[in-house]
Amino acid sequence: MNKEKLYLERELKSRSENIIWSLISTESGLQKWIADNVSEDGDYMTFTWGDEWTTHEKRTARILSRVKNSHLRLHWEDDEEGTYWEFRMAYSDLTNDYILQITDFADAEDMDALRAIWEQNFEELHRSTGL
Repeated sequence: MNKEKLYLERELKSRSENIIWSLISTESGLQKWIADNVSEDGDYMTFTWGDEWTTHEKRTARILSRVKNSHLRLHWEDDEEGTYWEFRMAYSDLTNDYILQITDFADAEDMDALRAIWEQNFEELHRSTGL
């Protein structure tokens, strides 16, 4: 595996584990901030960016692990073995809010672009939910 691990976290202004869990583990929640369309079929989730009928990108990820109110770990079908991307929720006793932790992998030369994508996703999450 030649890819490097990227780890990001953001404090979310929410004390509701159900709200956070819904945003990181359901089709409707992920559509609010990750992709234009998300569908789940068994152990797979398909993410579509752009208009389905014109220019778009579609990628499918296998669900490696899903533990309610804890984390969702996925592996892109077309990515190297041993890589994954993960949403993990943690509770901060200091602020009494939840923290969203993201783990992802990219080649060294793509790390800045991947970080920018996740920052854009965080902005979209805040814009669409206020968190």
